[in-house]
Amino acid sequence: MIISKYNDEGYYDPTAYEGIRNADMEACKLRISYPTGYMEINLEHFFPCTLDKAKKVFSLIYRYSSERDKHKLMKFLQGLENYYANQMEEYAEEAMSYPKKSYEYRKYFSLFKESRRLRQKTLKNFELFIAGRKSNEI
Repeated sequence: MIISKYNDEGYYDPTAYEGIRNADMEACKLRISYPTGYMEINLEHFFPCTLDKAKKVFSLIYRYSSERDKHKLMKFLQGLENYYANQMEEYAEEAMSYPKKSYEYRKYFSLFKESRRLRQKTLKNFELFIAGRKSNEI
């Protein structure tokens, strides 16, 4: 979310700006409190992650996080997957509007492939989280 440092009348308003910015930052964090300390994960910067990292962090989340935080992570991963799917679609449409050998086609096709890779990585993270969640419920 983009917020301006200026209010509707055009006056500098740092209080509202900082308040909303901090609230957005807190909404994107996941806190895992365990017996010897805690860990805060910035979801936007951490995911999609490698499977090794996902296994380690998910095991901590399964053991020490609340159901609310688990649900928050699940919703975030679903939203991220949808975001990359929409990006793929946009880049594919844009690439098809140019001739195959053009610079623009190659640029948008490359962006399409990167979005596809990130979507697949996010899906693997999501599947791993769901599989571990089901095994912990048994």
